[in-house]
Amino acid sequence: MYDVVALGELLVDFMEEGESSRGNLLYEANPGGAPCNLLSMLSGLGRRTAFVGKVGDDCLGQMLREALAERGIDTRWVFFDGKVHTTLAFVGHKEDGDREF
Repeated sequence: MYDVVALGELLVDFMEEGESSRGNLLYEANPGGAPCNLLSMLSGLGRRTAFVGKVGDDCLGQMLREALAERGIDTRWVFFDGKVHTTLAFVGHKEDGDREF
């Protein structure tokens, strides 16, 4: 039924995207997590993929599930839990260009 099924983290990466007019850092919410990044790439290559995992029953968890579905990843085993929050990571950039979490 599937070429690849992944189990693991699904989170929101808040990527640093500049500064506001007042000098405050601006962040953009992006779907993240290595297992889903891999599935997204494979799905884009025509492979049948599915993800197994849990997110918070919140707007960010809903955003993540929708993002997976839009990439063609089967989300029937993405579960929502009202007792947890969707995991967040804030990603900055070091002077050498590497990322910092």
